[in-house]
Amino acid sequence: MEEKAIYMADCLASSHQRFYAMLDRCPRISHLWDRERAEIKIDLFESELGVMSPGEVHLAKFMASVWFGDNHRYGFDLADAVACMDSRERQIILEWVADPFWP
Repeated sequence: MEEKAIYMADCLASSHQRFYAMLDRCPRISHLWDRERAEIKIDLFESELGVMSPGEVHLAKFMASVWFGDNHRYGFDLADAVACMDSRERQIILEWVADPFWP
């Protein structure tokens, strides 16, 4: 049983590391997560959605959907997102789709 707990902790740490590496590519939204506490800063996240560009809003909602494992919480829609994202932002999503993970 102890080995299983260690394995699960390692997987969680690895998925968090992958998430933060993906988030590091998004400097405009990376501050919306508290890495030490491993949590999203909900109040700040929601308030900043109103001052981001459309592409940044979709990218932030994508990141939140990965974080929560739920794309309904903030209404992330892939078709709407790719219509207004730049190629760098779309590339982040494409890489995740090719090898998905959830922290």
